[in-house]
Amino acid sequence: MSSHSSPSVLLYDKEKIAAAIEKVARPVSADIPLPEMPEALFEIFVYLPKLFQDEDEKRYIEALSLAMRTSYENGLYQFAYMQYHMLFMTAIYFVLLKLNVLHHDEMEQALYYLLKDRYNEFFGKENTKDGELYFGSFAAIGESDVFKLLHIVGMDTNLEGELKKLVKERNDYAHANGRLLLTSEEFFLEKIRNFNHCIDRVFALIKNDVLKLYSSTLNDPDFYDPDIRAYLDPTQQVQEEIVKKYSFSRFELNWCRKFNIKQLESSENYASKKELHIALSKYYKEHKSEL
Repeated sequence: MSSHSSPSVLLYDKEKIAAAIEKVARPVSADIPLPEMPEALFEIFVYLPKLFQDEDEKRYIEALSLAMRTSYENGLYQFAYMQYHMLFMTAIYFVLLKLNVLHHDEMEQALYYLLKDRYNEFFGKENTKDGELYFGSFAAIGESDVFKLLHIVGMDTNLEGELKKLVKERNDYAHANGRLLLTSEEFFLEKIRNFNHCIDRVFALIKNDVLKLYSSTLNDPDFYDPDIRAYLDPTQQVQEEIVKKYSFSRFELNWCRKFNIKQLESSENYASKKELHIALSKYYKEHKSEL
């Protein structure tokens, strides 16, 4: 008989495995009250479009929102941080998409400088929708480099440095190094407030341009003239031809609703323009509290 002891036998214990799974799943059970979401976690949605171009864009934002909330509710702050960063970058990309409309020539020149031999590829089929840029197109540019495009609207080096710092920090947290580096809720919320401060500074850069775009749209017969515009109903016209067309966020709609419509009083068909402006203001008020 051998003097060596027999190797241990690993038994499959279904009950123990089921109990372990139940223990892990218990924190997300509907029977247990979830922590209240801090206001800071809702702020990024104010800067994202109120209406999306298609259902794919809408589902993408909804998926990120659900992932971020679920991570936060279960104390997985490092993952909630990374998902919030993705929402933050999405808001940035929508700003850049607007710049492509507001400052098209400067944007093309800046993209050519940034991309060089990848310029044509950027506008290719794989990076566009129906031949047009969309917010996801800008993900083809390195995140630190993409911020350079904001110099078109006067971004200073201080803000650029803060934005690049956010990317570097996200990269530090995203490495699969087996460590959870962000485990404190207080520290996590401090990071989130920093994101919100930066996105607010980015939007401040485009405020005047957005108001000019709104004013020029109101003065465009194709928009205001009831006989030729796309939608006779003022609310539908505003939703489709302003909110959706330009991917306006609630933050931008708040600027537009405060536009002094009386300055157009002497212009042609002022009554229709005023009616459309009132429709936009009403739309904002009815939807301002929605996430």
